[in-house]
This record gives sequence, C-alpha cells and structure tokens, in this order.
Amino acid sequence: MNAVLREILTTESVTDGTRTLPLTHPDFPSLPVHMDAAEGALLAEIVQAVNPATSLEIGMAYGISSLYICEALAALGHPARHIVMDPFQSTQWRGIGLRNVARAGYGDLLDFHEARSEFLLPALVEAGTTIEFALIDGWHTFDQVMVEFYYIDRMLRAGGVVVFDDADRRSVNRVIRYALNYPHYEAFRTNRPAPDRVSMRGRLRRVLARLPGVGRTVRPDILRPDWDLNVFGSCVALRKTGDSSRSSGWYCDF
Repeated sequence: MNAVLREILTTESVTDGTRTLPLTHPDFPSLPVHMDAAEGALLAEIVQAVNPATSLEIGMAYGISSLYICEALAALGHPARHIVMDPFQSTQWRGIGLRNVARAGYGDLLDFHEARSEFLLPALVEAGTTIEFALIDGWHTFDQVMVEFYYIDRMLRAGGVVVFDDADRRSVNRVIRYALNYPHYEAFRTNRPAPDRVSMRGRLRRVLARLPGVGRTVRPDILRPDWDLNVFGSCVALRKTGDSSRSSGWYCDF
C-alpha cells in the first residue's frame, strides 16, 4: 500500500493542505465516504486480472478508490490511463482527491474531468473511447446508476469488468440484477464470500422457481435471491463476456 493511502487509513483523516478533516462525508457524516481495505484489495485484484490500458471511475471524493486503482495500474508495467469524473471535486471535496493522487505520485495516470457523468459519458462514447475496467461510485439513485451502466457498457470491451460500489443499497442492487439479465454479463467477484450452504428456504425457492407459470406471478428477486446470483456484499463486479446480442424491444424482469 502506498504511503499516502496508508497515512489516510491509519489517521482516518485527510487534508487540503490547510485544514485537516475527518475521513467522513462533509455533509452527511454517517454515510460511507471511502472504500475500505477489503474493497480496495478487490479493486487491485480485478485490475491485475483485467490488465487494463484504460480504466474509468465515477465519483472521486477524497480519492481513496482512485489511490487503490492507480497503485494497481502502476504495477502493471505498461502505460495506463485512468479517466475520473467528479463534478464536486473542487467544491464539496475541496480538491482533496486530486491532491492525494498527486501526492502519491500517480498524477500522470489521471485524466480528470470535473463534470457530471450523464454529460461526460456520452461524449466519451461519441469520441470512440474504449475501456477495460470501470468503477461506478457516484450518485446512487437507480436512474443515475442505470444511465452510467448503459454508457459504460457501450465502452467496455469484451472481457472487461465493471464494479458497483455500495451494491448493498437497494437502488444499486436493482441495476446489478438488471445488468445480469443481459446475455453478455456474468457475476465476476464480490468483497464477501458466498454462503457455505443453502438454507432450507433457499432450497424451497429453487424448487418453486422450476414450477410452470411461477415466473409470471412471483417477482424474480424472490425466486432468485442475491446469493443465488453471486451478487451479495457492498462491492460487486460483473464481467462482460461478449458483445450485446439483444434485439429491439428486448426486456427481462429483474
């Protein structure tokens, strides 16, 4: 772990060079504001497995996840570009994320944009940008995350991975379940291990799911709970296995 990241996690504080602030959300102190060591290790593991030339991150805040990713990118041994967007970096976050990445020596990896994802992502698609790794960790409403995933899917190469942080929030979880209905996505990794065994209730759900007509009357999330899809935990990664083969009008319940 690089010295800047270790210092932040040890002291649980950040600085803008003038003031030292606690490692909490400036407006909502009870909300999580950074990825923990286990989630950071998952990011590094995925970056190593995917070996991206270009990666993308939505939401920078104090730069903790950017430090995890940039450290892993720097260890790959080839030039890499990490596109980051955060419309509130210089205001709400006081430029601390950018400062931390520069202090750690990863400034040359960063392609930073102080812009909203719903505007920047389509511009990147139009410019022909392709990526192999993405982290979605911005505004967590269902519609926002869904828009971000849509454009990331347009840029993500086959074999690439998209990671959803705060995946245990209902809004993010629903996007993940929807994405897994795509014929070209599969669960890849999560920061929490799978249950050791299936409960009796789980067995009954699997039997129920096989009965004719049940899928028309029972919600998919009841028939196929998160643990059955391997999407439990606060940080969930999906891998793109190929190009989209969906027809016009395609839809699956989620």
